[in-house]
Amino acid sequence: MLPVETNASNVINFYDNAARSTASNSLEYRRQTRIVHLRNFNNWTKSMLIGVYLEAARERFGRDCRLRVFDLCCGKGGDQMKWAQGHVDYVMFLDISCESVRACKQRYEQLQRKRPRLYSADFHVCDCTADLSDNVLRDRKFHLVSCQFSLHYAFESLPKALQFFKNVSCCLRPGGFFIATIPNAYEIVRRAKEAYAASNIPEQQSENDVTFGNSIYSIRFRSGSFSKLVEDPVNADSPTGVSELIQFPLLGARYDFHLEGVVDCPEFLIYPPLLNELASAHGLVPVSPPLSFAAFFHESVCRSRGIERPLDLLIRMNALETWKNPRMSYPENFKQVASDEPKAYAHAEQRVNEDEACRHSKFLGTISQAEWEVINLYSVVAFRRA
Repeated sequence: MLPVETNASNVINFYDNAARSTASNSLEYRRQTRIVHLRNFNNWTKSMLIGVYLEAARERFGRDCRLRVFDLCCGKGGDQMKWAQGHVDYVMFLDISCESVRACKQRYEQLQRKRPRLYSADFHVCDCTADLSDNVLRDRKFHLVSCQFSLHYAFESLPKALQFFKNVSCCLRPGGFFIATIPNAYEIVRRAKEAYAASNIPEQQSENDVTFGNSIYSIRFRSGSFSKLVEDPVNADSPTGVSELIQFPLLGARYDFHLEGVVDCPEFLIYPPLLNELASAHGLVPVSPPLSFAAFFHESVCRSRGIERPLDLLIRMNALETWKNPRMSYPENFKQVASDEPKAYAHAEQRVNEDEACRHSKFLGTISQAEWEVINLYSVVAFRRA
């Protein structure tokens, strides 16, 4: 097995370096990356999730309630505009990376100059899996706690996960909400098992890392992060038909995640039943089962809840790119981000062939297959404080 070590120093170094990078932080750079629409889709997902639960908080605590938010693992403050548009009264920002918090505070000050009536805020550098009750939280109570793309770091070990939920529970008002975006463990494990089963050298499988991905992402489970079953049974009841050749621990299931143009940092699987059990032990009741980003997208579009009509917001945030309909003419410099990748837009072509309205549309919004595969690696979760 892998040696026992804390991942906190890795997280600090990775995100400190990312915050210092002037090139990767520029708006122009982000607009030109291969994964620009993926980034924007993820941002859209966060916007919808935040909008839904700010509305839920107002329904529970009253329309005139001055909402207080805890942005846990805030990074460089990418959700600050969402809090502003949600008309909250106060936000506490906390992150383990000193450089990220510095950038977050600078972003807040810039936003404050543009919006004089902006919410008040505090900024703290601290590990979310440390005891925050005395030096940070004290007696503060929040209507909403948000942890975006960071909860998995707490699942390195049981003590870290328990302390994380203790922090969340003790600062949430009864009836308040905790929302998060997390790795979709079921999908990641499914792909890992498929990759393992596809190995051409079965007798060496237990000694090899398991790696899979596509043109924009890769995931690697090192050989010590999973175990091979003594026998090689096939789960006949499995809807995927994937052989159950390997298994992963409930906690500390570490993997290396690489995404083009994004910080590389070791991450950990979050097993949903364990997530619910740990949350429940701290008075947090699941509002709904974990939803993959794809399922949340379909639910949001159908229910049209939140701060803005979902499809309008999707377009405004540039979360989709225009597919080049071969029946239409476009400027010579028109190019799709994955135009060099075979079958990157096969789904769009199929839709055009099947739908008369789409067939004659010049502006059909879509996203490349590679990006969609990454989008399905994440889920949203929400809990209510009992």
